[in-house]
Amino acid sequence: MSRSIRCILALIISTILDFGIIQYLAYPTLLQYERFANVMNRFDYTKETLIVFVILSCWFLYLQVEFRHFSLVYLYLFYSVYLFLLFVVLFTKAPEYHTFNADLFDFLIWDRATLIEAFLNLAYFIPLGGLYGLRANWVEFILISLLTITGIETIQYVFYIGTFSLSDILLNFLGCLVGYSICLLIRRYMKQKPVVERVS
Repeated sequence: MSRSIRCILALIISTILDFGIIQYLAYPTLLQYERFANVMNRFDYTKETLIVFVILSCWFLYLQVEFRHFSLVYLYLFYSVYLFLLFVVLFTKAPEYHTFNADLFDFLIWDRATLIEAFLNLAYFIPLGGLYGLRANWVEFILISLLTITGIETIQYVFYIGTFSLSDILLNFLGCLVGYSICLLIRRYMKQKPVVERVS
């Protein structure tokens, strides 16, 4: 299969998957939180902008892996928007304030809304783990990610903007772990010699 066809297929797959995730999972779940809904309703085309950002981010990531060349401009732009979105989500979606949840596995119940929330709590932190994977070794990754996630939960609790939840720490860390592992795989792939395609 030629490179151009692979790139077109990647765009189609990215569009279908990312549209589905935002349209049917992430956005409806986040709109259940009143403060988040109020923030998002201040801007026209918030959902559409988010869908386009996620689709293009995934597709541009694929293109860079395909061509074995990473752009610092892409990384700066992506992480600038991602960190802003993560901040908005983390500090506007809490239904309760200044509470402590010590149940590490409170998401392990057969309830669709709870399972979707758990999946999203994991998915939100995949890019952050990828960022750590650019430089950190395993020990550094574990320390940095746990300190970051615990710090976020502590800020939410101390400043009355959320819940300190052990299950959130677990899910966020697993998300970072997925992102870190993906980054390591991509780095290993990028170091391989490119395969020369035969021209028929």
